[in-house]
Amino acid sequence: MIPFDEIQIFKKSGESAFDPSMRSRTALLLRRLIGEAIELRATDIHFEPEEKGVRIRARVDGFLRDLTELDTEQGHKAISAIKVICDLDITRKSRMQDGSFSAKVRGKTVEFRVSSIEEVHGDKVVVRVLETEPEIIALTRLGVPAATERQLREFLVKPQGLMLVSGPTGSGKSTTLYSMLREVDRRQRNVVAIEDPIEYHLEYVTQISVDARHGITFAAALRNALRQDPNILMVGEIRDPETAGIAIQAGLTGHLVFSTVHARDAVATIYRLLDLGVEPFLVANVLNLSIAQRLVRLLCWDCRRRVAPDRAKMKRLSPGFDGPVYGPVGCPSCENTGYRGRTGVFEVIAVTERIRDLILAKAPEDAIRKAANEEGMLPIARAAAEKVAVGMTSLEEIERVLG
Repeated sequence: MIPFDEIQIFKKSGESAFDPSMRSRTALLLRRLIGEAIELRATDIHFEPEEKGVRIRARVDGFLRDLTELDTEQGHKAISAIKVICDLDITRKSRMQDGSFSAKVRGKTVEFRVSSIEEVHGDKVVVRVLETEPEIIALTRLGVPAATERQLREFLVKPQGLMLVSGPTGSGKSTTLYSMLREVDRRQRNVVAIEDPIEYHLEYVTQISVDARHGITFAAALRNALRQDPNILMVGEIRDPETAGIAIQAGLTGHLVFSTVHARDAVATIYRLLDLGVEPFLVANVLNLSIAQRLVRLLCWDCRRRVAPDRAKMKRLSPGFDGPVYGPVGCPSCENTGYRGRTGVFEVIAVTERIRDLILAKAPEDAIRKAANEEGMLPIARAAAEKVAVGMTSLEEIERVLG
């Protein structure tokens, strides 16, 4: 447990939220929750009002787990304290509010983004944990195979083009984009990132936060960013035809662009651009890489155990499989979940001449998928199965993630 005196909470203005010597129950509670969340590597803390109290849960490795339950009075005091720290209006009801605050934890700055919404039993508050000095994640640590890492590095030195990453919410797309940004020569190249919201602050990167209420949409920010003499543009998400059109033109006119879209796999990612009204000849000429990804939990190496494999199922997923399979157990190291940490699983299509011709011809998705497989694409199910085959995760986990 991180000692209370090693956790200091600050308002957005930089003013201390509590006197360091303050020992009120609410101040100690918030410090304890922040310390516990960081020790657990939580990404979010949920304050959930109920009829007879407030449940507090943390999201760890993609799953929510209970931290504590408070009585109604203490729970609402904690929620009100968070809103006060964020300079939110505690008198407003039936409205959504957003804010932020920061903390020093053992000398390291951690930022927190807060969302508050009124529900039947009071304000529900979700606190996103954002490290301001995150560990630099090398591409190899993302979980990409060596061949995929080579493709990504080759893309990063191109003078222009487009890379798209797809996957559901919470699949690690932003982590992949940030890892790419960290790999480029940011001192020699002008890098502009357009985000909603800004999650991490990177040196030598111009970061623009989307704010639709004030007219700063992805499209508007991207249009203005092009006047800033950029070499590399990171667009948090392509959501609409206007943003798609500007990103495509940027990728064709001397800029390296990478972004995300919502699509089920790497082939569907290509067709997402077509659905947004981008002409096939533009997609074919600008797109370099289409990537689909998911996050799977890693088995705890302190307690994993060999299990009887479903060899027929494994061979369908990974035809060359002929080894042991491991499953979760649970121990103190993994908080009795059987898993600790997560890794990425990737499906990558390099847009070759053959793929380009199929896009130009508006070929069916299956035709592009067949061509990509023949040219060496590792389907995401196969990529996940390979992580089972080397004992990194379980068959149940990849079935959960891939459906």
